[in-house]
Amino acid sequence: MKIWYGFGTEHSTNLVMIGRFKDAATTERAHALIKEITTVLQAEEEAGRLTVGEPKDRYSDEVLKLLTDLNIYSVGSRELEQFLYDLTVRRDGNSIVVTTDEIDVQALLKVLLHKGARIEVYSAHNYPGTGHGRGE
Repeated sequence: MKIWYGFGTEHSTNLVMIGRFKDAATTERAHALIKEITTVLQAEEEAGRLTVGEPKDRYSDEVLKLLTDLNIYSVGSRELEQFLYDLTVRRDGNSIVVTTDEIDVQALLKVLLHKGARIEVYSAHNYPGTGHGRGE
């Protein structure tokens, strides 16, 4: 059972973030990079070194090596848990579409920017009918 710690009156943002890339090869590399980071962080969570809701002030050796190898220096250790949130990341042509009910997505935004994306972020509550978001 997961216990969520949070405060606020808004429970769902139905957030959509679309990173558009210049070509399919760059899109595929960015998608693979997000999947690789997520896989490593899932292993960190399973090993008890990362807990959602309890962000760490330091990177584990494994995560530091991964981020260094991937040349990712802008994602802070306290942002890493964002890759473990309940979200969907899918490739759609030359775009990567992230959908989630979370508002904290800056770690994903930083990775998309690092790979050269032009980014659009909106709530599908306010912009229904776009083909993205929960219920689309």
